Amino acid sequence: MSELPIKILLVDDDEDDYIMTKDLLMEVGRNAYDVEWASTYEAALTSISRTCHDVLLFDYRLGAQTGLDLLREALAAGCAAPVILLTGQKDHDIDIEAIKAGAT
Repeated sequence: MSELPIKILLVDDDEDDYIMTKDLLMEVGRNAYDVEWASTYEAALTSISRTCHDVLLFDYRLGAQTGLDLLREALAAGCAAPVILLTGQKDHDIDIEAIKAGAT
């Protein structure tokens, strides 16, 4: 019996980052992950509302909104999946704010 893949939603407005992340995950386990990509804040909200993901990866920079805004909105809407905020900012205050907001 084979295990079901871990369902991941990656929210990032940069397609190259999506491809790189998907490729890295494929190296870890060829069929272990099912990665869905949302390139906009709005597409992410739609995907979160209609799909059950095991984990959510949010880029911090998402145009006019941030991944922190998306985190708050997803949790307020009842999202129970763990959320990891990918900041790349090296800003301790953003990291702390994300954890306080509910990031894993």
